[in-house]
Amino acid sequence: MRQGSESQSIKSCSMAYPTNVTIQPHTTFHPNSTLPDSTLHPNFTLHPNSTVQPRVVESIYTYPELVFCAVGLSILIVGTFFGNSLVLVAVARTRKLRNVTNVFVVNLSVSHVLLSFAVLWSVPAMVSETPGYPLQSDVPCVAAAVLMFIAWGTCVFTLANIALNRCILITRPKETYQWLYTPRKIALMVLGSWLVPLCTTVVPPLSGVGDLGFDPESRTCSHIVTHPEDVTYDNIQFALYYPLPAAVVLVSYVLIWKHVKKHFRKYQQHMCERLQSSTVVQTAPSSISMLGIDDSTSRRTRNQQASLRRTGSFRQLTSSKHDQLAITKNLFVVVLAFVVCFSPLAIMAVTKSQRYQLYGALILFLSGCINPLIYAAKHPLFAPVLRAMIRCRCSNDQHAQT
Repeated sequence: MRQGSESQSIKSCSMAYPTNVTIQPHTTFHPNSTLPDSTLHPNFTLHPNSTVQPRVVESIYTYPELVFCAVGLSILIVGTFFGNSLVLVAVARTRKLRNVTNVFVVNLSVSHVLLSFAVLWSVPAMVSETPGYPLQSDVPCVAAAVLMFIAWGTCVFTLANIALNRCILITRPKETYQWLYTPRKIALMVLGSWLVPLCTTVVPPLSGVGDLGFDPESRTCSHIVTHPEDVTYDNIQFALYYPLPAAVVLVSYVLIWKHVKKHFRKYQQHMCERLQSSTVVQTAPSSISMLGIDDSTSRRTRNQQASLRRTGSFRQLTSSKHDQLAITKNLFVVVLAFVVCFSPLAIMAVTKSQRYQLYGALILFLSGCINPLIYAAKHPLFAPVLRAMIRCRCSNDQHAQT
């Protein structure tokens, strides 16, 4: 009788605990509780006297949504990796692209290449129907999450460095620019753009604030939203990633806009004065020539000015200023594209809406894919090189400059 009661007890216990449930590691629960369909984690333990209820974590996205986002990410990963690799190769083989500003452009491309590699590890989890991370070990997912946040933070700080560089180059004297952008200081700027995201990403989880790895709600390698301190971790990242770079970008381009507007007004005023002076010379009374005074002096002055305009130095100076302004406009488009792509995810973060954050991340990742297209479209230095590389041909001049 006793053996029969024990077998009946074991049978009822097996009915109360189905084998297809998802339970977090080391979870304890009451024996009379019922659990929904999922998969049992191998490290859970049963304590008959415990009253703790199990916590089942399921994805907030449907499987078709996950497959759609996985396909979209795969396409963007290929585009981002290929496009930014072209930028790196273009700088490596073309000497005229090796300037101070392009140090930050290269840093931005490197961060996007690493970001695409990090996001790649989330694709298998999104298309897999098995619970948990589909690989045997979670270590690649944890490493991918760390690399993703570091690379993303580097992108943000590098955009701020680019904006500051263009601002000082255009609005400040040449001596100030040369004093600030020495090789050692440039190296410190690049190093800082990696160290700040590294500390922001790694230090809080090591201190028990937040965690990185496989997130069961989004089925991606990211921060784990079910962690008790995940909100604090998000706030730390937001505070250290965005306010300072955003302020630098905004102030820099406002100062550039004011400087260019002021310069354009002076140019218009100068052209009006020249037009008025030429009109006065042309309408001068003929009585001056009757007094024996010819216009040889004014003619000589005009000829000297025309000769000066024809010199190579004047054309080179004008072309250089025009190129710098065009480069600044092109890089501003890069920053603007980032802001546009980041806006949906920022709105979701402010409104605490997690349901569509995966779509927001998909749009945000698009910014790294379109940057090489922006360079190839309008950048005065990158455009001819990138177009030639896309067509699989390089000019003899480019080979000579390597």
